[in-house]
Amino acid sequence: MKVSQNCRLSALLMVGALFVAFSGWGQPKSQPVAQHNVEQALREHVSLLCADSLMGRKVGTEGEKRAAAYISRCFESSGLEFIYPNGVQDFSVVGQEGDTLSSQNIVGIVVGSDPLLREEYIVVGAHYDHLGAHKVTVDGKDSLVIYRGADDNASGVAILLEMAQAAARQAYLFKRSIVFVAFGAEEMGMVGSWYFVDRAFSPINQVVLMLNLDMLGRSGTRNAFSAYTVVPHEGLSNALQQAGANPLSSSPKVFNSDYFPSDHQHFFSHNIASVLFTGGLHSDYHTHRDTPNLLDYVEMNRRMVYVFSFLMQMANDPTWNEEKRGVGTSPDGVYSMSNVDQQPKFQKKDERHFLKEWVNKYLKYPNLAVSQGIQGRVLVQFIIEADGSVTHVEVVESVDQLLDDEAVRVVSASPKWSPGRKNGKNVRTRCQIPVYFVLKRNVK
Repeated sequence: MKVSQNCRLSALLMVGALFVAFSGWGQPKSQPVAQHNVEQALREHVSLLCADSLMGRKVGTEGEKRAAAYISRCFESSGLEFIYPNGVQDFSVVGQEGDTLSSQNIVGIVVGSDPLLREEYIVVGAHYDHLGAHKVTVDGKDSLVIYRGADDNASGVAILLEMAQAAARQAYLFKRSIVFVAFGAEEMGMVGSWYFVDRAFSPINQVVLMLNLDMLGRSGTRNAFSAYTVVPHEGLSNALQQAGANPLSSSPKVFNSDYFPSDHQHFFSHNIASVLFTGGLHSDYHTHRDTPNLLDYVEMNRRMVYVFSFLMQMANDPTWNEEKRGVGTSPDGVYSMSNVDQQPKFQKKDERHFLKEWVNKYLKYPNLAVSQGIQGRVLVQFIIEADGSVTHVEVVESVDQLLDDEAVRVVSASPKWSPGRKNGKNVRTRCQIPVYFVLKRNVK
């Protein structure tokens, strides 16, 4: 299957951090490119996933595999990191007739920017399989009926793909790591999410929240945007209410209960706080009438804006999961950015301002690295001392010595910051930033 234009991201020549405004779903203001049309992108994702050639994306079929390949290519083009080859977790499912079927989850990660919180994960998931196609006889003639599953759940996958793209392009805005997962075999008993939770994702105990996107394409009073927390959860309910301030988004009605079986339930069974985002069931559910033309793409976009805002809020809330994580200093007496009462400031603003006004301005792309086509993200860690000076600059995730040295050089030359404060006193604070070296490439 050919990757749609929505999944092809032009990598412009940028030195420093990819510093992104929220408008236009993550188009950097400095980029001379047209604003990404999110509604059109959602429409194209749904159309591709519901195409005749995919034959309803039934578990174990070629159509499901082609859908998985499309999602994998979209994740890769968006810049998500893979911990499995092409992001694919392969697993097997026993079919109704006892035959063994193969399916897969597609997993991509946006690594968090905070040295402590990056070890915690928020999973955003949506299942991509459906019911396949069946032959029926009408008036003595055989016909093939395709169960396209536009709302169930091409809608959730389309939102997942656009959120993943936006998050990858605004990676520095997320202190916790975000795991985007397209689950296979949901229609056969949520096997894909079971496999992810119970077999495949080793740091499952570090997952602090799961957001499930399932059937978000229909609108109207009968299919109103809703969020289900499975059980009463005061902290989660309050956070869901707080995220509804964006005038460009739709705010869900929050229910302290569950609605229908879906992939979030396996996470909840492991005591992981979970939210099901949905527009609810309708008379076309699990029928051949669930087609792309019946989806409300404007409303899907508004719902996506809300979920993205909520995701960002939870990814950066240092108090979420605090009782499990514990707080305080590291053995060397240095606080993390999430554990100070007042974070360090660069020219009275946060780390993003440091990236924009210092790193981006003074970073130089080494000529030898350009000629050799070397590019990538260098993670740089440093300490902001109690007097505001920057010390102990080191690379914690390397690309190449040329890029590493340049990233360290520019950070080490930083002017003094306003130091972090804890309990009314200036303290040493550890900070970590991603420094991007990206060469321009022509994408066809």
